[in-house]
This record gives sequence, C-alpha cells and structure tokens, in this order.
Amino acid sequence: MNNLVSVAGLKGVGRAGGERAVAGAAVLGLAALVMAGCASMPATEPVAEKLDPDTATTVTVLSQPIELFSQTSRAKQTDPFAYIAPFETNKMGSRELFLWVSTPQAQGQLTQPQVMCNGQALELRPLSQEMGAGVAAEVNKGGDFGGIGADGKAIRVDLSKLNLSRAPYNAPVPWGTQWYFKLSEDGLKCLAGAEGISLEAKAADGSAEQFSSTGGRKSLASLDAFERR
Repeated sequence: MNNLVSVAGLKGVGRAGGERAVAGAAVLGLAALVMAGCASMPATEPVAEKLDPDTATTVTVLSQPIELFSQTSRAKQTDPFAYIAPFETNKMGSRELFLWVSTPQAQGQLTQPQVMCNGQALELRPLSQEMGAGVAAEVNKGGDFGGIGADGKAIRVDLSKLNLSRAPYNAPVPWGTQWYFKLSEDGLKCLAGAEGISLEAKAADGSAEQFSSTGGRKSLASLDAFERR
C-alpha cells in the first residue's frame, strides 16, 4: 500500500519516475531483509572439533587462538602479536592436552617461552625428545618446537608423534615460531579463570619481549568454554 501511495504522489514526474520509486523501495526492502537475516545468524562457536583424516584423531581446538599484544613500542616492530591456544587430541579414547604458543621470533637463540596466568608462571611441560626429530639452538625462519631439552637446545617437534598429520592451528605468519607443550588440567583451569594472560617470549628480531592479553575476561571467554568442553 505504501508503494502505491508513493507512486500516486509522483504523478507529476511521470510513469518512469514512479517505476523507479517502486524499484528503489523494493531494493531497500530486500536490503533490510538481508541485514535482518545476517543479524539473526548464530555467532561462531568458541570451541570446535575436527577430525584429522590421516590419523583418525579427533582434535578439539579454539575457533580463534588468544591474541596477545606486544608491550614494547618499537619503531621497527614488524609483528607485535603472539598467540596461545590449548588443544586436545583424542585417539580411540586416549586423550592428551596440549598448549600451542606462537611467537613472531624469526631469528636468534631459541629460549622457551613462559606463560603468565594472573601474574603466576604457568607450568609448561616440554615434550620428551622421543617426540622430536633432532634439536636446534637457533631459529631459522620459524619452525615447530616442543620446549628446551636438558642440553639447552630446542626440541624440534614431529607432529606424527602427537597423532597429528598437520598442525592444530595455522601459523599466523610464515616466519613465526610455534611451540607445543603438555598442559595439565590445573594449568587449563588457571587459563580458563584468568583475568589476564601474558607471555614472555622473543620478538621477531630475537630480542626479549612481553606480550599481554587485552580486553579483560571477555577476550579470554573461549578458554572458559574450552575448559567446560
């Protein structure tokens, strides 16, 4: 009815003007319906499960890793972000809990990162050297590591020893360094209830750096959802 009234009110501009008005009203109405549909779409779930097709391992992950921001202002800072995220593997009922840590380090000596949960150091258990393939003292354009061994060198991770054919999370940047640690249920509980999380690690140039969460509990809500999985 409103469209007909609009056309009647536009008699002075002729038939073509009235048709354009009707078409415009139809487009606006369609746009409103599309926007309403988008608004009603459910948000992405914070926790997801996926099946590794090559190992038949079910992997539970965060839909988005927790983003941590550099606390140092550098004019030449190339990458101010680091990330952490738990994941769980389930191979025929055998479950193992891990923590994935991604740092932007692309050069320099490898040292084990330290996660701080509510200001307290989180216990990160390095993977045994049986889970690794060789060792490295310095990073060379990224890589996957499972902590620092007794000899002071980083353990290079063989993901197949974790019943995985591919990494649980994509590397945020191609030059970054990915770390894998065993995570206890108590450690996960600390992360899930944390007001803030920080990471002492290496920046892209290999210098010491601290990265911290922003946004308070809201930005860490997915960790609580993971703990309640």
